[in-house]
Amino acid sequence: MVERFLQTLFMENKPPFAVITGASRGIGAEYARALAAQGYDLLLVARDQNRLNQLTNELRQTTSVQVWTETLDLARPHAAGTLYQIAQSYRPHVSLLVNNAGFGLYGLFTGMPLSTIQDMLQVHIHVTTESTRLFLPDMINRRQGAIINVASVAGFFPIPYMAEYAATKAFIISFSEAVAMEAKETEVSIQVCCPGYTETDFHKTAGHRPHHMISPHTPRDVVQKSLKALRSGQTLVTIGWQGLATQWITRFIPQKWLTRLSARLVRPNSSSH
Repeated sequence: MVERFLQTLFMENKPPFAVITGASRGIGAEYARALAAQGYDLLLVARDQNRLNQLTNELRQTTSVQVWTETLDLARPHAAGTLYQIAQSYRPHVSLLVNNAGFGLYGLFTGMPLSTIQDMLQVHIHVTTESTRLFLPDMINRRQGAIINVASVAGFFPIPYMAEYAATKAFIISFSEAVAMEAKETEVSIQVCCPGYTETDFHKTAGHRPHHMISPHTPRDVVQKSLKALRSGQTLVTIGWQGLATQWITRFIPQKWLTRLSARLVRPNSSSH
């Protein structure tokens, strides 16, 4: 499906065009590297212009693709519409949209600033939903294209002390799977990628020091699995045996037990209050 689409573009001497949000670091930057290596022209979107410039310089030294950058705060109202308009100013047709932007929150729900909660709802839920609605119709009309929404295994069950984050990721999973089914006959792929513990600055930004006995995935692990699954049209993607184990556990263990267990594992130490 996706491979045939890319072959058509290259036969027309027109490189595919990908839009990546949260592209300045971590998983987003790795999507940029991998897609540039596959010949995609790129629009990289993030808030950190310095990091975007560094990544752009790296890509221009190692590939011959076109790379454009835009600084955009997706927590602002109507950000998805702005993203769509920016993408249209570069190319009328987007081959791949990667909704990767996001951040974590850690601590008691009642201790979280309301403005930060609102920002998370805007970036994770509104931007993902609205950008999918804006970019998808053209893909369906052309019967070409794909959307990757980056969620998390945290969306498989409630996680106390990360309540908002887990809930928004659960929304992304449910939303993506439903729309993927609606688009099934259109040759457009919609994927929801659910990484587990990954080697990024996510936890530092969230203010959480995880206590994992397993080694983290690298952003490259996540992106390579995601793009391989995209070629086969797979909708729900987890990474490695940890992802499969999480899916199995959530299928067979009652949610109440999982919530209690996650509360014990994630609960802040008394010294951190």
